[in-house]
Order: sequence, then structure tokens, then C-alpha cells
Amino acid sequence: MPNLSRPRPVLLVVLLAFVSLVGYALRTNISVAQEYMVPELGLSFKDMGIISFWGFQFAYAVFQIPAGFLGDRFGSRIVLTLALIGWALGSFASGLVPAAAGTAFISLFAARALLGVAQAATYPVGAMAIAQTVPLGSQATANAVFISAALLGSGFAPLTLAPLMVAAGWRTVFLASGVLGLLTAALWFVLAPVPRKGPTTAPSIGAQLRASIAFLGHRDIMLVSTSYLMLSAVWFVFVFWFFRYLVDGRGFSILASGVWGSAPYFISVAISPFGGVLADRLARRFSAGRSRRVVAMAGLLIGALLVAVGANLANPYIAIIALSLAVSCINACEGPFWATVTAFGRSNPGAAGGVLNFMGNVGGISILVVPYMKDALGWTAMLGFWAAVAVVAALLWLVVRVDRQELPNA
Repeated sequence: MPNLSRPRPVLLVVLLAFVSLVGYALRTNISVAQEYMVPELGLSFKDMGIISFWGFQFAYAVFQIPAGFLGDRFGSRIVLTLALIGWALGSFASGLVPAAAGTAFISLFAARALLGVAQAATYPVGAMAIAQTVPLGSQATANAVFISAALLGSGFAPLTLAPLMVAAGWRTVFLASGVLGLLTAALWFVLAPVPRKGPTTAPSIGAQLRASIAFLGHRDIMLVSTSYLMLSAVWFVFVFWFFRYLVDGRGFSILASGVWGSAPYFISVAISPFGGVLADRLARRFSAGRSRRVVAMAGLLIGALLVAVGANLANPYIAIIALSLAVSCINACEGPFWATVTAFGRSNPGAAGGVLNFMGNVGGISILVVPYMKDALGWTAMLGFWAAVAVVAALLWLVVRVDRQELPNA
């Protein structure tokens, strides 16, 4: 694959990190707003689970591969700019949902689906830009920084939006998010150090489409992606339900949950990028594939242990620390996962990343089942179940043929 652009890889990663931060703030704002919007709109928290999964998560998952295909075809500048504008429109629509009986559910469902479609491009297209721009020996680190920045968005969402909601109402949460989305679109389009056009010798659309679809039958991409499905299922339990866990399971107030609910994300921002750094450092002594496998397995296994421990601690503050460290370890696997799959994807890294994130977001079914599991098992046993899922995700890496990666830009 031609070396499209390597002039300013650091600027690219910084911009992608900011895009990731904003994206997760816009994605998780509903977990804060639901505390006020649910009673006003006549919805239930189970309704919110349905809206978040079948509205946002399903649309987001289904459009992963098409978004990666478009990124490979038209480049990250134009595709991410249009996607960011879509984020803003989805956020505005969420804040304008009518309170009329019978229409609130449908309107909010449609608004979150729009946001899901628009956000689908974020990670496959961002990972594609990294594969094309960042030197091979730094790609796990670049992906780790890019994706870990999402934690800042998840952390700032409850910390900043809970007080905003208390002061000005839940609709303001979504309107402010929409404005932020538009500003981010302008920033990316103007500053992103990526080519405005792809290679002049691009394959035909048909050939590129066939190559992209073929990834669904790629043994190792699907094994890594299945592991990522399980990792993501655990991750989404924290992204969507941790605020509710603190209120319902640990007895915190809304404002206190806004503060303590940010802890996993801020701690993870400081720790998680080191998963990518460690994978790249180990690759200097061992193969890149084996190094990424070791880091991914270690992060998942240690994270699973910390989830099980944190769920059973009586002291809520120590439990928050343990669960925060669990989130950090699980998120530290992101760099190795994404660097591995884009390496397997070779000339179509966007589509390969789309397969990975499609499977990862199928794992978002945890959003839908958590209310039922919590009612049947309680918070502690439910978290123990998801710890076991993380263990299985780690073990899947043992059968991935990591040394058969097709390294891009080699």
C-alpha cells in the first residue's frame, strides 16, 4: 500500500484523540440525562436500554463495515467530517424529543439511531488513518491513545453534564453536545494532516467491496473480533450503567455519582495508553503479533480479577478504585486489538477495523440485558458474570495465528 501521508503523525493522533473524546461524551450523555428525561417523557429505564441498544448500538454496529469501506475509498478527512456533522444532528434531535404521550419513545429511538449511524465511522476510519500515517512500530501506541481518549469523554460526561442538567434541564445536555459536535467537525476538516484524495490507482468499487466483505471469513480477524465482542460487552456495562450502579447499587446521590462515576475514566486515561506502549516496546524484542497477544491477554485477565474483587468489596470508595483499575486494564487492550486487525487488513484497514468494531458493538447487547440481570441476580453477581466473560475473551487469543499478520506499509 502506498505511503499516503507521514508528515505529522503526532498531530493526527492528537486530533483523533480529541474526536474520540467528543464522540464518547456525545454517546454517553444520555446515561446522565436519563435521570431527568425518563420521568418527564414517561419512559422506563428498561425503555432506555432498548433505545440505547436497538436505537444507537444496533445502528452503530451495522454501519461499521460500510463506514470503513467509505473511509478506504474516500479518505478520512471527508468521511470523518461528514460523520461529525451527523453527530451534531443526532444530539440536537435527542434534545428536541417531544414529551407528548406515545411519541417520545419513537422520537428518541430515531435520534439515537441517527447518532449511531454517524458515529460508526469514528474508529474504523481513525484506525485506517493511523495505519496509513503512523510508523509501524508506533501503531499500537497511537491506537491506544486514540481510543483511550474516549475515556476522557466518558469521564467528562457525568462530571460536567450532571451539574448542567441540574441547573438547566436535561435538554440542555443534548443541545450543548450538538454545538460541540459541529465545532469538532470544523477543527478536524481544517487541521487533519491527511491527504484530501486517495491514491490515483484505487481499485474498482466492486473489487474493494469484495475484499472488504471477505474479512468476514478471515479466520484470525474473526477470532480477534469475537474476543473484542466479549471485551466490549464488559466495557459497555461500565459505560452505560456505572452511573446507575452508583445510584442504585451503592446509594450515591446524582451529583455524587456524577463525580465518582468519572473515576474509572480518568484513572484509565492515565493507565490505558501504556498497553499500546508496552506492546510496541515488546515488539522490539519479539514479534509484533506475539507482543500484542501477551498485552491483550494480560489486560483482560487482570481486569476480570479486579471486576470480581471490586464487586464484592463492602467499602464503596475502595470498590470504585478497584473497578476503575479494572476498566483501565480492559481498555489497555484496545491498542493491541486495533493494531492487530488493521495489520491483518493490509490494503483495506478501514474495512478490517469495521469488522472488529462491528463485532465489538454486537457486544453492546450487555446494555440491553443488564437491567434484567440486575433484577434477577443483583449487582454483585451480575458483575461477576461479566468478569468471567473477560476471561473467555483472553483465552481466545491463544488460537489466533498472530505471526501471520499482513503488515501494512511494510
